[in-house]
Amino acid sequence: MSIHGKWYSGSSAQPTEALLSVSDDGQLRVTAQSDGRVLAQELAAVAAISSRLGNTARFIKFDSGASFETRDNEQVDAIQKQWQGGRKGLLHALESHMGLVVASAVIVAALMWGGAIWGVPAASKAIAYKLPQDSLDTVAEETLAILDRIHFAPSELSDVRKAELHKHFAPVLAEYPQLPLTVIFRHGGEIGANAFALPNGTMIFTDEMVELAHSDDELVAVLAHEIGHVALRHSMRAAIANTILGFVYVTLVGDGTALSDLMIGLPVALTTFSYSRSHETEADEFSAAYLDRSNIDRTRFIDLMHRLGETAACTRLIEDSKEYDLESLNDDERLEVCEALASDHSDDSASMWLGYLSTHPDLEERLEAFRAQQ
Repeated sequence: MSIHGKWYSGSSAQPTEALLSVSDDGQLRVTAQSDGRVLAQELAAVAAISSRLGNTARFIKFDSGASFETRDNEQVDAIQKQWQGGRKGLLHALESHMGLVVASAVIVAALMWGGAIWGVPAASKAIAYKLPQDSLDTVAEETLAILDRIHFAPSELSDVRKAELHKHFAPVLAEYPQLPLTVIFRHGGEIGANAFALPNGTMIFTDEMVELAHSDDELVAVLAHEIGHVALRHSMRAAIANTILGFVYVTLVGDGTALSDLMIGLPVALTTFSYSRSHETEADEFSAAYLDRSNIDRTRFIDLMHRLGETAACTRLIEDSKEYDLESLNDDERLEVCEALASDHSDDSASMWLGYLSTHPDLEERLEAFRAQQ
C-alpha cells in the first residue's frame, strides 16, 4: 500500500511532499517525491499513530521525532492494524459508537442547561457582590444618562410634593444605613407608571407612579421592594448573567467582534430592568418583611400593583388598537376608551394580566405569594 502526504523531519517546520509505502511483509519506507530520497524505513521505527477523528489529518510519528501527515485515513488504519494488531484509536472508537455519541450529546446538553439555570446565576451573584461601589456608580450614571436621553423627562411634580415624599421615605431609607440609597423623580413618558432601582442605590419613581398611588404608604411599599433589588444587587446580577451568556454565545459562534459590543452595551442592558421571577420574589419578600416590621398593611403593595397592572393592560389595549393617539387622551378619556376596548376583548380578559410590563412577570401569582408570605 502507498500513502501520499507530508514529511516533517523534526528539525525543520518546512514539510516535504512524500510517499509512505508498506510492503506485504510489513516493511515501511518513506521517500521524498521530488528525488526519491529515503526519509525513513522499518515499521518498528513508528512511535505512535494519532487517533482517527472524522476526516481530520492523521500523523504517524517516528522515534526520531519526525512525523508523516496524511488525510488517507483508510490506509493509515491498515498500517495501524499491522503495527498495533488491529487496535483502533480511542477517539475513533468513541465517535464510531452511536450510543456513546448520543449519550455524549445528552450529557453536553444537560451540562449547558444546568450551567444556564444554576451556574450562571450563581456566578453572576458572586461577581455582583464583589464589585466595588465605584463600579456600581459608573454603571448607574451611564444607565440614568441613557434613560434621561431616551425615555425620561424632568419631573413635573411640585417641589412641595417631592418634599412630602422625601419626608415619608426618609424612615424607610434610614432602615438600611449600609446602603447608599437615594430617591429621584422623573416624568415617565412612554414608560408610564413605574419605579426602578439602579445598581448604586439610586431609585427612580416616575410622576405617573406617584399619581397612580392612593396613599404614600403604597409608594413606601414599592420603595421597600426597590430597596430589595438594590440590597440583593439584582440589576447587576441580571446584567452580568446576560454578559456571561453573551460570552458563551461568542465562544460558540466565534464572533469575536461582539465582545466589545457586550461590554459597551452593559448599561443599555440595565435599562430593560428585566428581572427574573426569582429576583422579583426576593424583592417581594424584602418588601413584605419591611411592611410587617413597620405595621403597614401588605394590601398597600397589592392594591397599587393591581392598579398598575390595570393601567399597563389598558395602555396595551389602546396601543394595539391603533385607533387612538395615547398621548392625546386625558385620564378620563383613556379610561373610557379602555373600557370600550376591554368589552370587545371580554373573552380575552385574562391575557390583560399576563406579564404586566416585562419587569414584573405573572402578577397575579406574585401577589398571591406576597399575601401568603410568612
